[in-house]
Amino acid sequence: IKSAILHLNKYVVSYVNDSKFRINCVSPGGIFDSQPEEFLKAYKANTHGEGMLHVKEIIGSIMFLLSEQSQYVTGQNIIVDDGFSL
Repeated sequence: IKSAILHLNKYVVSYVNDSKFRINCVSPGGIFDSQPEEFLKAYKANTHGEGMLHVKEIIGSIMFLLSEQSQYVTGQNIIVDDGFSL
C-alpha cells in the first residue's frame, strides 16, 4: 500500500503541474500502540535508538509540509522512522 501511495503522489504532482497545489507524503515507521514488550525490543534493535514513535513525533513533519517554509517542496516523501528503513 505504501508503494502505491508513493507512486500516486508522483502521478498527482505531475498531473497538477503549473498549479499552486503541493503534494507530499509522510511515511511513518512503527507507531506505539501498546504492542507487546518483546515486539518493541525487537523493533528497537532495528532503529537508531528510539524504536516505536509516538504520534506527536510525526506531527512536526506534517506541520512543516503545511507551512510556508515548505513552499517549494512538492512530490516528496518524508520518512519519519528513526532509521528503520536504512
